[in-house]
Amino acid sequence: QNDIARAIGTSRANVSKLFAKNSYLNDEKLEKIEKYFEINLQKEQNGLICIDYYPGAIATAENNTVKMSDKNVKCMIPSFIYDFKKDREYIMCHADDDSMSPIILNNDFVIIEKNNEKNIINNKIYSFIYNGNVYIKRLSKNINQVVVLSESKDYPTQYIANKDLENFYLIGEIVYIGRSLNKL
Repeated sequence: QNDIARAIGTSRANVSKLFAKNSYLNDEKLEKIEKYFEINLQKEQNGLICIDYYPGAIATAENNTVKMSDKNVKCMIPSFIYDFKKDREYIMCHADDDSMSPIILNNDFVIIEKNNEKNIINNKIYSFIYNGNVYIKRLSKNINQVVVLSESKDYPTQYIANKDLENFYLIGEIVYIGRSLNKL
């Protein structure tokens, strides 16, 4: 309790009262405790993992990096649905077209394992920004281009030449897809 009091800048007596009342700590205090103890309390609790959910625009590309939207919500999801790696960051959003159908339908939610590099593993599905637009597509890398594949035959295969990759920003790999059955 002494260490927690130091971490959040209060007295041991106040911390003792918090424990006695089973009070909740706000995000600011949790962040202070995490920093003090060099741990991540919010990421996983009681079989749940906390990730950022983006209900609208997920990201933009600014100054040669991906800038995540400020409009996100902390979302607790069951940690057993995927083998979440402790050293990785995960985000969640919804697909907004049918180009990846039948694998990913319009309005399915996807969990993305963020990737701050442009490392593409061939034939994996990624979220990325190209020329200011966010996409979810299957990617492969050739000698002189990135191949952009849709699952739906209604969308043609596209190519991004290596010389145009300065407008390409990888957000991360799609690692989980979820669907609400009442939307089918």
